[in-house]
Amino acid sequence: MQQLKITNEIKNLDTTRIRDYLSYYKYDTRNVKPLLKSTVDELALENIATYNSFKGEIYENIIYELLLDYAKDDEFITSFILKGPHQKRVDRFYKTGLMIDRSLQIVYKSNYKDISEFDALFFTNDALYFVEMSTSKKTVSLNKRLDKKHALLKVLFPNLHIRALIVLTEGTMGLKRFPSYCTIWITKDLTDNTLIKELVFNKKKTNLITKYKDKKYIEACTVKHNKFIYFQTLEWIFKKCRDKENLKINLDFFKTKKLSLYFDIFSKLYIGFYNNNDFTEIVPSYTDAIERVFVTIEKINTKDFDIVFYVKNKNGKLRRVRVTSKETSIKDKELDGFTNAEVRFVKYLLEDKYFIAKDELKELKQNLKSFSFNK
Repeated sequence: MQQLKITNEIKNLDTTRIRDYLSYYKYDTRNVKPLLKSTVDELALENIATYNSFKGEIYENIIYELLLDYAKDDEFITSFILKGPHQKRVDRFYKTGLMIDRSLQIVYKSNYKDISEFDALFFTNDALYFVEMSTSKKTVSLNKRLDKKHALLKVLFPNLHIRALIVLTEGTMGLKRFPSYCTIWITKDLTDNTLIKELVFNKKKTNLITKYKDKKYIEACTVKHNKFIYFQTLEWIFKKCRDKENLKINLDFFKTKKLSLYFDIFSKLYIGFYNNNDFTEIVPSYTDAIERVFVTIEKINTKDFDIVFYVKNKNGKLRRVRVTSKETSIKDKELDGFTNAEVRFVKYLLEDKYFIAKDELKELKQNLKSFSFNK
């Protein structure tokens, strides 16, 4: 694996050469302006979160700008995708593929829906690197996002090694928990308050004429890749997991290499429906009026898989229900989240043959205790 070595400029967060370029990026400053104008010494917790989030935006743009020059000087990097004020084309109406969205970020969309966003992407001869940047000192949520991005890129670029460059700040915890495909860079914290105020209060510049016109710098829309169609793949898995003879769940199907990637992309895979009355026998504490109970196999962590119910109530609410020997966990799902979109789609696949019987569910749950992918 090609070793990416951090430069002193990046390590020290030196913005001398790129300061002017930062003012061409889009920033939502509405909530930050009052904080910087405030004469109160200590900010409330919610205001601290707002301020840190804004600093995180600036940090990302700083690192991206510095990476543009890094790519120019690194002989192993063959191409680097432009974003922000440097790229030419915004794909407002492009349905599926790798593209630049309205926020000028690199995203992969399927059927107009954002599947994943990438802080930066670049290629070497045999690998694709995705970049994640964060100013948070805790890395748990970042680590969870990596598996999905890594798996998605493996589906899109099956002939390349997929690797990650993770850029964090001094004092970040959990560095040893990152996967082996990650290269970790540590920089100083962003403490340039003058720069932050300039970006908040000065007028945003427009119409940047980028200096990155070498053939190494490419537009997202020009990258050739396999397509990944989110909901059609979900449907294919739903139907394919049924044994052709007796329609029982084919657990061996889920053990394949391709499905291991899909588990990381979706986190849960739908396998059928469950009778409402049978569900309330398992979870007698569930008293809401139920419209439909969806059954999934969910990847709980890197080693454990379990049966998890997604229950759509008649009042429109969606809840995740997991039953273990220790407890029953019931959690609300966001109305505008991916899971709600998934169940709305899967609902149209409803047929009697896709209902799972009590005994089959019990057997599946038991078999998942020793579930692992084929090597």
